[in-house]
This record gives sequence, C-alpha cells and structure tokens, in this order.
Amino acid sequence: MEKRKKKHIYVRAAALLLAAGTAASCSDWLDVYPSDEIKEEYLFSTGDGYRTALNGIYRKMTTFNLYGSNLTWGLVDAWAQSYYIDQAPSDHGGAAMLQIADLNFKSQVLTPTTDAMWEEAWNVVANCNNLAQQVAAADSSLFAKGAYERRMIEGEAVGLRAFMQFDLLRIYAPAPASKGYAEDTRTFIPYVDTYPSYVNPHRTVAECLELVIRDLKRAQELLWPVDAVSSMDADHRFNLNGTVSALFTEARGYRLNYWAVTAELARVYLYAGMEDEAYAEAMKVIEEEQETGYFEGSTSSYDIEENGNMKLIENIIFALYSPTELVEWEQAINYVVSAGSESYLCMDSEVANQLYGSEAETDWRMLYQLEPVYYGYYYRPLKYHEQVSGKSFAEKNNPTIPMLRMSEVYYIAAEAIFDKDPEEAKSYLSYVKRLRGVRDTDYSAVARKDEFVELLVNDMRREFFGEGQMLYQYKRLNRTMPAMSAYDDPVLPTDENVVLPLPDSESNIN
Repeated sequence: MEKRKKKHIYVRAAALLLAAGTAASCSDWLDVYPSDEIKEEYLFSTGDGYRTALNGIYRKMTTFNLYGSNLTWGLVDAWAQSYYIDQAPSDHGGAAMLQIADLNFKSQVLTPTTDAMWEEAWNVVANCNNLAQQVAAADSSLFAKGAYERRMIEGEAVGLRAFMQFDLLRIYAPAPASKGYAEDTRTFIPYVDTYPSYVNPHRTVAECLELVIRDLKRAQELLWPVDAVSSMDADHRFNLNGTVSALFTEARGYRLNYWAVTAELARVYLYAGMEDEAYAEAMKVIEEEQETGYFEGSTSSYDIEENGNMKLIENIIFALYSPTELVEWEQAINYVVSAGSESYLCMDSEVANQLYGSEAETDWRMLYQLEPVYYGYYYRPLKYHEQVSGKSFAEKNNPTIPMLRMSEVYYIAAEAIFDKDPEEAKSYLSYVKRLRGVRDTDYSAVARKDEFVELLVNDMRREFFGEGQMLYQYKRLNRTMPAMSAYDDPVLPTDENVVLPLPDSESNIN
C-alpha cells in the first residue's frame, strides 16, 4: 500500500470501542481512560487488556459492513444471485444489494458500502496483527492461566487475520480455478502480517494463499494444546455462567478454536485446488465429531419447529455474536412496506421448486427455514427473523452469525475424496442430508465427479442460503451462477462478474 498512513493500517486500539459487555469490561483501566482514548501501554499491561483486545476484534467483525450483513446474508449473497430482489429500500443497505446483484460494481450507490467494507476489514487485520505481536512478546505471568492463555490469544489473533484476508482474497481476486494461478503474475490485494505497516505490495493469488495457509498452520500449532483439552459441546459453547476468566479460557466453542481453524484450512486448501490436503484437514474435524459428538447436527425437527432453532446452531463450528443489531438490520431491509406484509429478500418459488425437487416435503431447510409469501410466489428466509407466527425464536438463534458449519466440512471431504473413493464421498453427502430430514438418498447411478459436484452444489445452496458462502463456491468451481428468477439470466464466472474492483484509493497501488 502507498507510503502515507492508511486508515486500515494505523488504527491504534480501534477494536476496543466495540468491547463493551465482553469479558474484560471489569478492567481497572477502563475506569481511568475513556474508551476512545485507551493507550496501548495500558491496554497491554494486564491480562484483561489482551482479553478486551481479542473480544473487540470479534465484535468488530459483527458490524453491518462486515459479517453482520455485507459478508454473510447481505452483499455477498445478493451478488451470488441468491435472492429475488424486486425493489430496494433507499437506505439500510438494500439499494447497495440491488446494485451488486446487477453487477454494477462501480455504482455510486454501491461503492460507499464496499469502500467501508474494505476499510473495516483491514482495520480488523491491523488489530489482529497488533494483538498477535503484543501477546507473543508478553510475559506469561500477566495471564490468569499463564502460557496456556497467552498461546490461546496469539493463536486466535493469527487465525483471525488469515480468516479475514482469505475472504478479502475471495472477493477481490479471481479463484485459482479461473486460470493457471501458479503462473499468474497479476497482483490483487496485499497480505499484511505486521503492525504498524505502511508499505504492503499487492500479491498474486498464489502468494496470498501460501501466506493464509502458513498462518492457519501456525494457529493450529498454538491452539492444539489449548483445545485438545477443551469442551466443544453445544451447551458448553453457549454457557453464560461462571467467572470472567473461566468464560474466556474455557467456553471455547464459537470462537476461532483449533477445530474452526482446521475447518478453515480445509476450506482454503479446497479453494486452492489442493484436494488431498483439504481431505486430510477435513478428516481431523470429522473424526473428532464422530468420537465426541461435537458439531453434530440435530436428528429431530422438534428443535427447529418448536424452539425456533432456525440456524441449526449445534452444527456450527465458528460463529460470531451480535446481541441486538442483527435482527434489526435484517428487518430494516427485508420488510419494505411493513413487518410481515411484503418481503424484499426472497427465493423465487420456481427456483425453490427446482432446487429442492422431490425432497421439498422432507427437507427441514425447505419446511422450516423458508416461509411462503405473496401467495406462494416467493419464499422468505427465516434464519435472521425474530419470530414467526407469533412464536419467538430460541434465544441462541437471533444473535448467532454462522461462519463455519460442520456440514461444509463434510462437503469438502466428499468433493476431495470422490476420485479415490466415490462411495465414501456419497456417504458424506447422505449424512448431511439425513441431518436435514432427507432420509432416503440413492446415488448409485452417480458415476462421474461432475454429476456428484452438481448434487453437492445443490445441497450447498440449501445449506448456505443467507450465510454468504455460495459466491465463493461458484468462483472456486468456475461455475455459472443460477439466475435469481425465471426472468433473469445466469451469471457467467468471468473475472468481470466475480471479482470486485479495488476501491479507487487502492487501485493505483502496485
């Protein structure tokens, strides 16, 4: 990046502004220094300061411009043609979603939103780098659990910076499948791993992937001694009792723990076309699930239908937490006229019928996560709604932002192993479907990998609706995006259609 100080590089302790209510809110120095004037020497003088910094990063990631909307159910899903968008509110992000769905990347309506997304993402990276460097040099005696806790914080910081920059790469650069990327000398985004950092050359896709993989492996090394002895069961992950120290070091479940880092590494390897490596990492998580039951999906529809567990939270490996804003943001966009009267982000009924086919009457994702509206012409997604038919959703459902699911790990393993063992691959897809209510699957007639990938993509579209993952699957497979309705055209996976241009402030940097 250019030599002047960039906003996303020079952030001081910006992430702390979002740490209210997190584990370190009882820190003594918060009573002395206003939250916008916290000085680094005070922040990193106690274990509580490091906790606050890490929690602040997680809270920063839940903002509307990042995973609270744009990088999950908002811009990225609209770009993937997931929604039938018939009208756009002038604010709340809906107008930007309409522009990106129409591939108007340089629209003056869209660019302020994508510029803000870019800046906030790099702010997260800068905070991760600062925290990783500070905690690596810190004395273990500062932390309530000594070296154990210090390793945990460093591992999460390193893993989070890789997670964030991998998503930036998937947005602002072509996928390896689009051409022989090992020989592709074009550069797209930087990879930043130091703080502060003023000059960061843009890198090739291959270089960025190599650095993402390096950091995720480092995060694994740091986190394995921590999470090998941590509980990951769903009840423990949602535990809100206990001391601050116990919560931070023991309630490991929806943070970027070892298993989440490993699942992310499998995701990265598959994106890079490294199927053997992707399979090996996916199997680490699958074997853990089979042994312990962690991340296993529900086997009953009762929890969804009666308790409002629309996001199938037990199946989530990594999630963010947005206490109040998430539902409000979704309602502001998804109800154009008034609550419940007209939906804005919908799945066209013809698309839904084609997607679910003969499984529509049994698949829980169709039966409970979608609701017919406007005389059955459309289906609105329910994952982020506060209530349906007067029934409030589970307390756990509303604040949760899914980032990585166990189902994706099975998809990765299935695709990666098909050439070597088609029956094993088919068993993984059947297992995911069984956990979504589809019991009778017969793939005996599926002989070619392209036929199997077709089935995988079909199930991914059901699983990831409203979670921001389908754009990346289409890019990774160099696959045409299905049209959002019978009146629209499919979108070819060309660089012009699936690579977001850099902000004007960055586009002249080499």
